[in-house]
Amino acid sequence: MLITVTGGIGSGKTRFALGYAARISREGIYLSTGDHDPVIPELPSAHYRAIQAGNGQHLTEVLHQINRESNLFLADQRIVIVDSLTAWMAAGFRASDDLDQQRSETQLLLDALLSYQGKLLVITNEMHGSLYPSEEERIFAARMASVNRALQAHSEQMYLLISGLAVDLKDRGLRYED
Repeated sequence: MLITVTGGIGSGKTRFALGYAARISREGIYLSTGDHDPVIPELPSAHYRAIQAGNGQHLTEVLHQINRESNLFLADQRIVIVDSLTAWMAAGFRASDDLDQQRSETQLLLDALLSYQGKLLVITNEMHGSLYPSEEERIFAARMASVNRALQAHSEQMYLLISGLAVDLKDRGLRYED
């Protein structure tokens, strides 16, 4: 089960995601990049553990490792929270100037997210452009928006946070058709 929480910076995504996760799962793993807050937010219960996965580890590898070590019979009782996908992707973009390598890493990450067995809650940012973005910013924003669209297409639930208010996008009945 894939759940996506999106919104702007400081909109309340993490607080909402942790509260929501506590309502639907008895235990969880909070994967943090560690770059958005110096401290990990208060976790819902002792059955939740935090992993600082932003220091040199790649999210793709971490997700595959958790998936391999998971007991599929108990996977529905646990949720993995990724906070935030945008920060991981930005770190990948900073690590390499090779656009083909960036595209390949993005696809591997998306494949890992979509193949995860169990409940997965992904926190991501809505991409807003500036008046005069650099070429790098434009490419990153386009790639991030593309990943967000793929997550939306595969998510059972998707929430948009605006000033702490969550809007259930899948429940609104709005659909974009190609």
